[in-house]
Amino acid sequence: MENKKSSKFIGMIIVLVLFVISAVLFVFNGDNYKDFNQEDTIPQNIVNKGVPIAMALDDNYVYPTVVAITSAMENKNPRSEYTFYVMHPSEFKDESKEKIKSLEKKYNKCHIHFINMGEQFKNANDKGHITIPTYYRLALSDLLVNLDKIIWLDGDTLTLQDLNQMYNIDMKGLYYRGYLDDNVNGASSFGVEPGHYICAGVMLINLKELRKDDMANKFNSFIEENNSRLIQHDQTVINVVCADKIGVLPPKFGLFNMYAQKDKILEYARVLVGDDKYTAEELKEALNDICVLHCVTKPWKDRNIYLADLWWDYAEKTDFYEEIKETYKF
Repeated sequence: MENKKSSKFIGMIIVLVLFVISAVLFVFNGDNYKDFNQEDTIPQNIVNKGVPIAMALDDNYVYPTVVAITSAMENKNPRSEYTFYVMHPSEFKDESKEKIKSLEKKYNKCHIHFINMGEQFKNANDKGHITIPTYYRLALSDLLVNLDKIIWLDGDTLTLQDLNQMYNIDMKGLYYRGYLDDNVNGASSFGVEPGHYICAGVMLINLKELRKDDMANKFNSFIEENNSRLIQHDQTVINVVCADKIGVLPPKFGLFNMYAQKDKILEYARVLVGDDKYTAEELKEALNDICVLHCVTKPWKDRNIYLADLWWDYAEKTDFYEEIKETYKF
């Protein structure tokens, strides 16, 4: 009888121990599958590994984002590690999350965390082709409180080299560095003639400096006061509110694809304004040494654009190539 009681007691102890182990594993590993809400900062037990990269999307931009992340993972240094923070609206589908998350299993040293932004920025100006997730980047400093800086990549990018070289660029005294944009209307309509008008699609962001100056709240106030005037949406916000603390990225980080002919891109130097505008020679060097290509003209819509075939090459490396071809009718 005593043996039976002892066996039963030992069995209960084993079950309890297994339960505790499972709970501990859930706490430390389960967060990889959790969808964090924007009302909370990323929990302390989430440890960023390697280069942090932020992106945003909705269900309509899943495949380009998959291709963008694929290109980054395919071209990183084997020793490098990337952590992606993927921001999305509340109605983002589980199926979409699974497609993005599958890349974490496919590639070593790839970590993906989702951030549910809920209804944040729901009233922001989204006229034209812009969607609300484009504004999410404005909230990063208050969300990722354990990070000092981060790379921002739009979903229409191709990363062709290791991103450590971009991440290690000096950000002292700056909020943002970005690729120079020639369309300065978004800022000049506010009476701001910036020496560094940047595209918000590829940026290096100084989260620590933004937090120090409470810029996330200043962005929100600016949007509330000027919503109808945001010609270039969140890009207008960044370039107007942060005009004095914006720097330039070397053109290899964010080069626009714009034209069908490679040499045509060199003409971009003629239309740029600002103190440190790129020269034709700098753009030529960047064309031969691209780290991040920003596909402002979408290769899934126009196969004749510069390096469109390269985008499709990376699409073919994904697990969703047939779906991508079907979706975009190629």
